[in-house]
Amino acid sequence: MSSIFSGTLTKIVAQIAALVMVVGGLAAFVVTQASADKPVTADAENVEQPTEDQPLDIERVSSITPLSADQIQVPQLMEITVGKDTKEVVTTGKTVQDVLDNANVSVDGDDKVSPKPDQNINSSTAIAVTVVEKTEVTEEDPVEYETTYENDDSLEKGKTKTDTKGINGVASVTYEVTTENGEEVDKTETSREVTEEPTDAVVLRGTKEEEEDSSSSSSSGSSAPSVANGSVWDRLAECESGGNWSTNTGNGYHGGLQFNPTTWNSMGGDQYAPTADKATREQQIAVASKLQSQAGWGQWPACTSAMGLR
Repeated sequence: MSSIFSGTLTKIVAQIAALVMVVGGLAAFVVTQASADKPVTADAENVEQPTEDQPLDIERVSSITPLSADQIQVPQLMEITVGKDTKEVVTTGKTVQDVLDNANVSVDGDDKVSPKPDQNINSSTAIAVTVVEKTEVTEEDPVEYETTYENDDSLEKGKTKTDTKGINGVASVTYEVTTENGEEVDKTETSREVTEEPTDAVVLRGTKEEEEDSSSSSSSGSSAPSVANGSVWDRLAECESGGNWSTNTGNGYHGGLQFNPTTWNSMGGDQYAPTADKATREQQIAVASKLQSQAGWGQWPACTSAMGLR
C-alpha cells in the first residue's frame, strides 16, 4: 500500500470517527434534554421508561437548543515526531500539550518541544519533540612533558644529546556529554585530575670548541686534568675574556685567562700548544694553576681583586 493511499485512508477513518463522535454527542444531548423535562423521584424503579413503540415527542424535540460550534469538539489528525519516530494521533485537544498528553508523551526538563506546549494547534501543526540527554563520561588524556636544555662542555658545539627521555603523564578527565535525538552536540570538561605526572626531557647542548689538529699544535696529544664547570677558573675567565677560552684579540694576550706567550711557555704551556688560545680549557687551567701556586692571584690583579680572591 502506497504511503499516499495509506495517509488518505487514515484521514478518512479519522473523519468518520469524528462524525460518529459528533452524531453520538448530539444524540446524547437530545436524550439528556428530553429526560430533563421529566421529574426525578427517589425511587428509580418508578421512573417512566420509554418503550420502542412510544412515539417521539416532536414538540419537545423542537424546543431543544442546538449545540454551538465551540461546544462541538471535532477530532483532528495530528502528526507528532518524538526523537526520530513519527506517528499520527487523533485528538480533540486544543494545545500542543493536549496532543502530547493524548499521545502519552512525557517531556523532560531538558527536552525541546516545537511549537511551544501552550501554543494552540490547527490542522497544519506538526509537533516535534527533541529528546535531550546529558551523561557524564570519564576519559584518560595525555599530559605533555616539557623539554629543558643544559650546556655540556664535553660535547662539541652544534651537537645535542638526550640525557633524560621525556614521558607523557596521564590525566583523568570528566566530561558532560549532551545528545539530541541520539547525536552528540556538546562535550564540556567538568573536572581534571593528573593521575600520573609526566617526566620532563633533558637535552644536553655542546659548548666545546673544536680542537686544533696536530699541525697547529706542538703537543696536541697532551692532556690535562678535567675541571668541573663553574669553578673559580671559569669565573676568572668570565672576568678576563668573557669566558672565551679561544680568544685572540691581537693585544698580545691569549686564551680565557689571558696568558702572554712568555708566561705561557715558562709555565710549561708549550707542551699543550704554542699559545694559550690554541689549548683546551683544561690545559689552560692546568697552566694557570701552576702559575697561581708559584706567584699567587696577583697575576690577574684586577679580576681577582673584584672577585675577592686577594
